Amino acid sequence: MMKTIKLTLLAAAVLASPSVMADAYKFYGRIDYSVTHSDSGSATHSGKSGTILENNWSRLGVKGDAALNEEFTVFYQIEVGVNGASEGKSNNPFSARPTFLGIKHSTAGQLAAGRIDPVFKMAKGTADAMDMYSLKHDRLFAGDKRWGDSLEYKTVKWNKLQFGASYILEDNYYDEDDVRRDNGNYQVALTYGDKLFKTGDLYLAAAYTDGVEDIKGFRAVAQYKIDKLMLGTIYQSSEIVNPNLDNWQQRDGDGFIVSAKYQIDKLTLKAQYGQDDSGTGKIAGRVYSQLGAAATEVPEVSQWAIGAEYRLSKSTRVHTEIGQFDVKQYSDFDDTIASVGFRIDF
Repeated sequence: MMKTIKLTLLAAAVLASPSVMADAYKFYGRIDYSVTHSDSGSATHSGKSGTILENNWSRLGVKGDAALNEEFTVFYQIEVGVNGASEGKSNNPFSARPTFLGIKHSTAGQLAAGRIDPVFKMAKGTADAMDMYSLKHDRLFAGDKRWGDSLEYKTVKWNKLQFGASYILEDNYYDEDDVRRDNGNYQVALTYGDKLFKTGDLYLAAAYTDGVEDIKGFRAVAQYKIDKLMLGTIYQSSEIVNPNLDNWQQRDGDGFIVSAKYQIDKLTLKAQYGQDDSGTGKIAGRVYSQLGAAATEVPEVSQWAIGAEYRLSKSTRVHTEIGQFDVKQYSDFDDTIASVGFRIDF
């Protein structure tokens, strides 16, 4: 705890120094809490059931850049998760989130090192209508973990196309005799368009991961906006490549979600359906964690969800979600989620 406080004070002192103040940077943050009721806890962030308070990745950070010359710019981000509202996190109120340092060239692209959202994860765009909450797509299939000790390269956009690659430094993760060192431990992605629809009505992405998060997988994403209606889908093929996991050779399959969002002034209505039979997502992971090798059948998980959010102002919104997960072979892990929350960005 004292170490965390000292690091926080040191970061604040550095940011307050005249040399840093001379460059472009900004503080930012988000507080997002939900009161959630869950039947089994299979889908909640913490795995707890009943009526609970959920922290939807509240955060605090600073980011900025400094031009070295006309072609090169240094950029950085320092962000921590803020968990102090949870009783179970009282001794660990901060957690690691994107923290990296990079350099950008006007034509050659950018390279960053640190803890970065990898390209396979970010290819999802905004196709998940329930992202951030307990009904999000990672309950079905894996691939969204953020990794430290990693490198990430992205090209500049050309005709709305952008290529990206992520690599985790395996010497930081695996012992010499760990078979996972033989995996590629990289990700690549190609995107087209703008996931926020600021420059067009279509967003497409294709991404591949080799060994990162213990899976090999392919992800395809499509988003399309028609006036106030936003449609999205994510398809993913996944297989476990970690022999240390229970029944790893069976855990190979496909999953998808389809979503729709409709905006009526300050109100956004949301709906989503998905399913997966790869045994790689968060709910399947909880099945294997509890049952171990006794889980001889790969969990087939399906989901439906609806929700809404209403903007009270540019920076504040209330949101609500309701939905169900069905686990075909293991009904004890079925879950019903009902949630209402409040979010403020600053």
